[in-house]
Amino acid sequence: MATVYAAAFAAAILGALLATPVARKVALRLGVVDMPAARKVHTDPVPYLGGLAIILAFVAAMVLGVLVHPLAGSYSQVAAILGGGLVLAAMGLWDDLKVIPGWIKVPVEIVVALGLFAAGVRAQPFRRLALDLPLNVGWVVGITNAVNYLDNMDGLSSGVAAIAAGYFFVMAAQTHQILVASLAAALTGCALGFLWHNRPPARIFMGDAGSLFLGFLLAALGLKLRFNNIDRVTFFVPLSVLAIPILDALMVSVSRVMRGLSPIHPGKDHISHRLVRVGIPSRAAVGLIYFASASCGWLGVVIAYAKPWTAYLLMGWLVVVALFLGWLLLRVEVD
Repeated sequence: MATVYAAAFAAAILGALLATPVARKVALRLGVVDMPAARKVHTDPVPYLGGLAIILAFVAAMVLGVLVHPLAGSYSQVAAILGGGLVLAAMGLWDDLKVIPGWIKVPVEIVVALGLFAAGVRAQPFRRLALDLPLNVGWVVGITNAVNYLDNMDGLSSGVAAIAAGYFFVMAAQTHQILVASLAAALTGCALGFLWHNRPPARIFMGDAGSLFLGFLLAALGLKLRFNNIDRVTFFVPLSVLAIPILDALMVSVSRVMRGLSPIHPGKDHISHRLVRVGIPSRAAVGLIYFASASCGWLGVVIAYAKPWTAYLLMGWLVVVALFLGWLLLRVEVD
């Protein structure tokens, strides 16, 4: 299987490396640029069709992977994952060009989440439809938007997505889950290839098209990942791997509600912004978040192979630390 994974990763990273400059030129020619604003970090117009490069690279990598090794009956699930990702990417592209109200976005996200569930890409920790269905839908909608929220500083969302997808790949490859490992390898390659052009100072942004696509794929991989231990604590693994986007989204939502704003109201109140506000340079802030993401991913690996009570203790420790850090960050004044 190493050949399949290597082919998917190589095709994805090369595809993103080559397609991103093309997307940048197209965006500049069409005038599709993100203009500076008070709530944004950048001070110069930056093109934001990078999400299209990510998507093209991912699709090309998966096509190559299928040619190298057929999916053996997994086509319906791949169709649900890719189809849902493309639907959200199209919605994100529309939002990049013309703002879409939240009352349209969330129902679309719920529909694609239901599509995943119907195709069998699901987690069933409770073994009861009434509990598992809302859990799955909430997970997909939540993670999709959390990764979208995290796209607020150069190289941040793409880097965190690459780290999370890399951990999913390692765990899936170790347990011989070919489909999950192939998807994760391709997603890691896409994110890294795009990150080369998105690193500070970013020459292109992924836009909502890219961040929604990455978020949805990560949510799907988290649901699809399986372990020999059937105890429900294995659901802690994707929670741990994606702890930073989850913490950022929760903290931002709480902060905005406390200030009388809508949780989807844009602003410079994310973890990255607050770290910069206390005097940490933006590149160092991004690096700290990378380190935190890698640490949470490693904890996810430990939880995956830990005994149930150990897993509960580790997850409890992570929650306590996250709440404490969130409380500290909420004390930082924001604009």
